[in-house]
Amino acid sequence: MANSDYPSRKAYRQAQKHHAAQEQTRDEQRQAVERAYAKAHVRPLGSDFDEATYRKVNIMKTRLNWAIGIVLFLLVIVAGVLFLV
Repeated sequence: MANSDYPSRKAYRQAQKHHAAQEQTRDEQRQAVERAYAKAHVRPLGSDFDEATYRKVNIMKTRLNWAIGIVLFLLVIVAGVLFLV
């Protein structure tokens, strides 16, 4: 194996710096494009749901709250029974 098969340390470091600079440039360009897209495609607040979907979501929230409350109540009962037995 000859030493000429591999680049020198200096050349390797320069290549690494060059790749890092290219990556940084690509990242900055990507972020700029994402910011421009976000500015161009602004959605007004509150337009995510129509009225029917809004009611469905609120009903599901209420049911979830009831289910959580019932589960916690049953856990307290089980813990009480296990403590007394």
